[in-house]
Amino acid sequence: MFFKNKYKLIFLVFFLAFELNSKEIECQGAKVRIINKITTEKNFFVMPLSQTLELDNSKIIIHRCLKLEINGKEDEIAILNHIPNSPRSNEEFLGWIFKSSQYLNLPVNAMYDIRLEECLIEDPIFLKKE
Repeated sequence: MFFKNKYKLIFLVFFLAFELNSKEIECQGAKVRIINKITTEKNFFVMPLSQTLELDNSKIIIHRCLKLEINGKEDEIAILNHIPNSPRSNEEFLGWIFKSSQYLNLPVNAMYDIRLEECLIEDPIFLKKE
């Protein structure tokens, strides 16, 4: 019994220390950079959360976007869903993408390079190309 409470106490102290050193801002939209690997054309899209951006060979949806500050380091992260149009493709991606570590976790797309540029605090309301 003492050991269980001891571990709970250690976990609680660790969790509170992490919370005191971190700040999280929930955002309402995201700006993504899409580079066509064939033509090298670079486009930026402003996307509200949960709206679908349709590319030639896939669809992209951003479900959540956060601005984080942990121990004085700032970063922006988003949950991105990449859905290929081809029914035989098994390269669907659902996961966190990071602005600071762009090559850490990315959707695989043969035609496009997809990157998070920034999380937008204000709701952009409509999907638009910049």
